[in-house]
Amino acid sequence: MITEEILIGKVRMLLGEASGDSGVSLITDDTLQLDKHIKALLPEAVLFVQMNKASGVVNVKCTISCDVNVNSVVGGVVVTLPTDYVRLVALKLSCWDTACHVTFPAGSKMDAIQRNKYLRAGKSSPACIEGVDDANKVILTAYPVHSDDDVSLENFIYEARYNEGEGITGGDEALVKAVAYQCAALLCNVLEKPECANTFQTYAAALCNNK
Repeated sequence: MITEEILIGKVRMLLGEASGDSGVSLITDDTLQLDKHIKALLPEAVLFVQMNKASGVVNVKCTISCDVNVNSVVGGVVVTLPTDYVRLVALKLSCWDTACHVTFPAGSKMDAIQRNKYLRAGKSSPACIEGVDDANKVILTAYPVHSDDDVSLENFIYEARYNEGEGITGGDEALVKAVAYQCAALLCNVLEKPECANTFQTYAAALCNNK
């Protein structure tokens, strides 16, 4: 668990180092105001890392309380995802032999394959299709499910959006640094310091690529 206070401290440290190197003032005397800006930008910084990282996880949550409904027409199970869902880490249904770790978008070739009962994945290699329902809620349709299966959600781990005050769970050191660098980049844009923003953005992107 990386608390919000630790994240704020990491961002402030980066800003302080940049000020020392460039001779420009990035940290104001109004500490509370600066921390308020950092807090407001952390959700965007965490989401950037989640969507751009080559591997690893950031801000992981686990639950089995999602709505699970069998769709006998398509031969899968529809899982209604939490509102803070960003990416799947692992989903395991009780009727499967193993968990699914990746998703494919609705309308993709893989989606078409899963809708075909002769071609779809087996219980030892399940598949999940990510889309939205008629109420515009994000859902996963998980395959396969047979008519006689006793279906329940055994395990669901996902990357979640950042909530103010909670900090982040999961994530290796490089990805935590990437969050701090990206937040610093966003703050420099707010402070109209484009050169510093570009430098921080470059470091964040490199860390997301494990470089």
